[in-house]
Amino acid sequence: MKKTLQIQIGGRHFHMDEDGYNKLSHYLESLKSHFAKEGESGKEIIEDIEQRIAELLEKKITPSKEAASLDDVNEIIATLGKVEDFIYDEPSSGRHDEGYSDRRDYRRFFRDDENGYIGGVCSGLGEFFDIDPLWIRLAFIALVFLKGLGAIVYIILWIVVPRARSTAEKLQMKGMPVNLTTIKESVNAEYDKVRSSLDGLQNSSAADRTRTAFENIMRAVGLVMVAIIKFIIGTIGVVFLIIGSVFLAVLIMVLLGVSNVFGHMPFWNGVDLPGLSHLFGTPGHYEIAVICLVILVLVPIVVLIYWGIKILFNIKTKHPVLRAFTLTGWILALILFITLIFANSANYAVGATGSKTSAVGTGKSPLHIDVIDNIEDKRITEYRVFDYRFKYSKWDESLYDKVALTIEPSDDKEMHLTVNKQVKNVGIKDSDRYIDRIEYFWNQQDSVVYLNKYFSTDGDDFWMFSEVNVRLRIPEGQEIVISPRICDILESYQYDQYCYDRSLVDQKVVMSPEGNLVPVK
Repeated sequence: MKKTLQIQIGGRHFHMDEDGYNKLSHYLESLKSHFAKEGESGKEIIEDIEQRIAELLEKKITPSKEAASLDDVNEIIATLGKVEDFIYDEPSSGRHDEGYSDRRDYRRFFRDDENGYIGGVCSGLGEFFDIDPLWIRLAFIALVFLKGLGAIVYIILWIVVPRARSTAEKLQMKGMPVNLTTIKESVNAEYDKVRSSLDGLQNSSAADRTRTAFENIMRAVGLVMVAIIKFIIGTIGVVFLIIGSVFLAVLIMVLLGVSNVFGHMPFWNGVDLPGLSHLFGTPGHYEIAVICLVILVLVPIVVLIYWGIKILFNIKTKHPVLRAFTLTGWILALILFITLIFANSANYAVGATGSKTSAVGTGKSPLHIDVIDNIEDKRITEYRVFDYRFKYSKWDESLYDKVALTIEPSDDKEMHLTVNKQVKNVGIKDSDRYIDRIEYFWNQQDSVVYLNKYFSTDGDDFWMFSEVNVRLRIPEGQEIVISPRICDILESYQYDQYCYDRSLVDQKVVMSPEGNLVPVK
């Protein structure tokens, strides 16, 4: 067991075992001692070396390896070079010829904003391809006249390509190896450049000063354009964030329903999910398809919000594993969803309706209408599928659901009772068979009509979402007496009309010419 320490180097935190920490500390102390005589440039050299060490350490850390080891430190020192080797190196003239012979081993594409006018894209491309940036700038200007293609490509590269900030990145941009020697030479070159600029400014001629003033004007124009483009990019981030948040809120309301989000406001109860069930032959396929559909919609929304936050707050973090996992999950959900659609296309179902009308004897007046609770003696368990509730009886392995009763005026002088049966998700060839499996009974004894409160169907038919509507049509002038139990199955609008405060139950009522039940005067 090795002791692990937490260290900070180059502004980043790492875990490292004690042996590696001791070796790295000794290495940095020797570097500080060597470059102390360089003064301010020496401090900057040490800072750049620490930044490079942090970059190399990040590559050693993986999800399965959270702490750097002594071997990792030895590899980093071998890459940068030892202080002893650096002291006895030959002068820098010609020492990088080998490195320049194959720049592909070291070079990376960065934006060079120090030598650029706007975003440093052209200067970075010039360093990467080892050509004069002027030709690249002319190429972009020419492409601008091709329906603005040059500006679009430039903005995309500006957003995607990182800027060369550290000395190590500037060396990689130029195709140079990043070690002690090149870091020192780069920092000293920067200091020499600054001193030369100050000396040149003091000793420059009027023509040179004019040229410098023109370059400053061009740079100022470039900075203004940078500010405008940054504002546009920030606006894009805000738009991404707003659109993603709105879409996410809509998705939540679609899945849960507005009433579930805003409390007791039942003006909408979400998407009627059973309305999509006819596309699938089994409930299992339907549930998997809904999950896939949610993933297909949710992932782009989350990515939109993520990029909005990242652009708006200039977040540079990268999560390649998370991106790969998210993209893979989205593609798998898409493939599975398409597969389910094609696999169930042959099972596309329809809804079917069947009705039967029977005459009701009016004989003695008034006629009493009553309801029988036909599941009192059955062992009932209640289940819920989507927004549908079913009562399942283990006694006869059947599903029971409540009927819906409507009382209407008759078209003739007779009383009629119509039982309307409806099923969903059945094939055209099987529709009659499934309608016949719905059982509903009523009977008349003398002057009393008894209606069953529940209809029944086979226990395996829950995916059919069966319904039974009963229409009792009463001729004008016919006196009837409604039992209070009728209120349990009346449609909601008639419940409010006939059962509110029990105003029309347990008393004689008659069908009026307007088609409503009214008390007998």
